[in-house]
Amino acid sequence: MISASLGYLRDSDDGIKTTAIGGVLLLLSPLLIPVFLVLGYLMRVLRRTTDGVDEPPVFDDWGDLLVDGVKAFVVTFVYSVVPLVALAVVGVFGVGAVLIGGGDSALAGIVGGTLVVALTLVAFAVSIAGVYVTPAALSNYAGTGRVSDGFALATIWTVITKKAYAVGWLYAFAVILAGSLAIGVLSVVPVLGTIAGVFVQFYAVVAAYYIVGHTWADVRPVAAEQDGVGPVERPVV
Repeated sequence: MISASLGYLRDSDDGIKTTAIGGVLLLLSPLLIPVFLVLGYLMRVLRRTTDGVDEPPVFDDWGDLLVDGVKAFVVTFVYSVVPLVALAVVGVFGVGAVLIGGGDSALAGIVGGTLVVALTLVAFAVSIAGVYVTPAALSNYAGTGRVSDGFALATIWTVITKKAYAVGWLYAFAVILAGSLAIGVLSVVPVLGTIAGVFVQFYAVVAAYYIVGHTWADVRPVAAEQDGVGPVERPVV
């Protein structure tokens, strides 16, 4: 799966052009709109790979791409809110712990410090959970184009609790991690290395979404159309 994902753009007719456009958009990401366009492209990757089409999409129909990206951003943002709130709570208690620890009571300082450590661990766990769930939420949204399906928790839960999803997520994470390591090496070269790293980042993220799309195709719930039975699922490969 990882090998196939790395060849996804490389082996396509428009791979170089698509990577060039995606990298330029990431370079312009401080303008925000380019971020939406990249997200829109990633949603196209999800749709095509979920449907078994291994030819990468191209950057066209920019208006639709932008709207799709904005919707994907909303889904991603909401799943990021809880971790951000948790981290904010950690910050508040951290300040409180410092103030308490500065007092005369050693016990109060120990309690405050313990709370900070506990809340930090909770915030970290919630952050990981958000990162784990988001690909499934985006895949569910991409399948219908309805933002509400990005928050269909019952459907998403049946997917994220499967071993096949966890394995696919780990593969995608490994690709992102490898891309990050490559970016770190390139960043040693001032300016040009940093710029090259942006293109590597786009390539790695697209490869990761290729894996997510194929994983979603294997494990997503599919409503039965006959015999009036309940939801069935595609076999897990």
